[in-house]
Amino acid sequence: MDKIILNVFKAISFILIGLAVILQIIVLVKGEDGLVGSSVLDNYARLAYVALAIAAILAILFPILFMIQNPKNALKVLIGLAGFVVIGFICYSIATNSFNIVQLEELETTAEVSKSVGAALYFTYIVGGIAVVSIIFSGIAGLFK
Repeated sequence: MDKIILNVFKAISFILIGLAVILQIIVLVKGEDGLVGSSVLDNYARLAYVALAIAAILAILFPILFMIQNPKNALKVLIGLAGFVVIGFICYSIATNSFNIVQLEELETTAEVSKSVGAALYFTYIVGGIAVVSIIFSGIAGLFK
């Protein structure tokens, strides 16, 4: 199964690289003047959209397949996601709108958006702090092993 996935990835990569090379050759042949009003650059954008779509689909698909193949690890992932949801709920609960109506109108926003931004900042601080603490803990634990 892993070898099939690797071969599919290689094939998709080679196809995308080949298309990019062909487009680059067209650009080189036409020159700078030939690109004005040309659809070659549109094709570059389409190729980028295709690559982005493939990456997004695979970024969603492979973790799901991994969880199906390894149900014990899936439980750990789900517990981690539940932890993020709990942290998010706590952050939203403690966030407040610190702007008055005039300031909100100047910023062209609402009190709800202000509260959401505050919650997102709290979430970022907490998760960042957890990451720093886990890095430090991991380094110290590595010294004793």
